Amino acid sequence: MSFLVDDKKLIDSAMSTELFSESSDYKLIVEAMRYSALGGKRLRGILTLEFAKMFGCNFDESMPYAIAVECIQAYSLIHDDLPCMDDDDMRRGKPSCHIAFGEANALLAGDALLTHAFNVISKSESAKKHPERAIKAIKTLSGYAGFCGMVGGQVLDLEAAEKEVDGKTLWLIHKLKTVALIKSAVLMGCYAAGTDENFCGFAEKYAENFGFAFQIIDDILDFDGNYDTCELNSYVKVHGLEKAREDAAVYIKNAEISLSELSDNGFDTLNFKELLDFLTDRMN
Repeated sequence: MSFLVDDKKLIDSAMSTELFSESSDYKLIVEAMRYSALGGKRLRGILTLEFAKMFGCNFDESMPYAIAVECIQAYSLIHDDLPCMDDDDMRRGKPSCHIAFGEANALLAGDALLTHAFNVISKSESAKKHPERAIKAIKTLSGYAGFCGMVGGQVLDLEAAEKEVDGKTLWLIHKLKTVALIKSAVLMGCYAAGTDENFCGFAEKYAENFGFAFQIIDDILDFDGNYDTCELNSYVKVHGLEKAREDAAVYIKNAEISLSELSDNGFDTLNFKELLDFLTDRMN
């Protein structure tokens, strides 16, 4: 899937340019932001670019939306790693932001990335050209990132780490913490292109099913074969390994159905089908 490599390079370059200040007054905070934001697979940003492209929008116009999503993702990881949250000292093979810059600076770097996400969209040429699309995007991204989305999911996830949860609660955690931002990434691409609402709906259903499958397969890959040591909020712990595989396959199939609705309307969905095939290969 060469588009993953190519898109990642474009996003990395754009983020490096965006997260820069010539003033020495902001040197420390910008350095901390760059430390955490300039890395990762860029899956969410790639989804933004690729959906925008499928619906006829070039990368120059959709890139601010992709950067915004990636800023939100980076902020969430900084905060997840903090001692008061998941308390992880390492992230992507290097010390977490709070280890490298101190807890207070890491907290502020996350705050800065969160707020900058919306600045990137609002100041962009895309927003000047199509302000109604930018407003729609900001509304969606802020909603999915907030207490009704990713933040709310993190709260439930913290509670679930200390007790056994049922399937309904786990589904809600995944919907809010993981699926919400993936849905927002896809919708950012749709909005950047000014996509028809019906087609946005098919894209959103793809994103939702992709997101659930993505999270379940992550839990499957993290499972070491011992249910006693498995995290309490793991899909495998709650449902068992066999059902986890079955459910992931159902979500992937449902995502394929959404793609077929788009392809039947003349859109090229090959890249998104390849992403689903990649998930299947990971699980198997």
